[in-house]
Amino acid sequence: MPDTTSATDTALFAALRTGESAALDELFRRYYVDLCRVAIRLVSDGPAAEDIVQEMFTSLWTKRDRLPEETPAVNAYLRRSVRNRSLNFLRDRKRIPVDDAEPSDTTADTLHQQPTAALEREELQTRVNRAIDRLPERCRLVFVMSKVEDMSHREIADELSISVKTVENQMTRAYKFLREWLAPAILLILSYFG
Repeated sequence: MPDTTSATDTALFAALRTGESAALDELFRRYYVDLCRVAIRLVSDGPAAEDIVQEMFTSLWTKRDRLPEETPAVNAYLRRSVRNRSLNFLRDRKRIPVDDAEPSDTTADTLHQQPTAALEREELQTRVNRAIDRLPERCRLVFVMSKVEDMSHREIADELSISVKTVENQMTRAYKFLREWLAPAILLILSYFG
């Protein structure tokens, strides 16, 4: 496979199975940043997220002869691998909580202390990300798996070994917290455009 840059993901995966290191390099180039984002959203630790993704690529190479032969959705396969490794990371560090701790008291009052005339899109995204990061650990994990990883409630329940009802309760708590934390920012934006 001389030209990996124009190869499809499926062709790269097939070449990887045969031991072509250029295929691994190209997959790494294509997906590293996005996979790091997935891991960061789950583990909330940049260096750990990078380690998780790098270890996943290392594992791809060392286990290349055991990779599935039919992998039409390589991106989904890689994302699932990173998600599973991130969950293992949290489990190993006992960071998948079993309690339903309340969010910290640093909520909407923080936003009132920062008067601004208008919020740019980037600032709003930063606030949303900050709000998500302030969710209790399990609540954040469930929310990210649902909204970022686009997993169903059943898939989340199975992955975390909790009930679907617990997933629904965590999503409800996440939405409530995010509404409260982001309300001042949204009102500010509406007043600017109103």
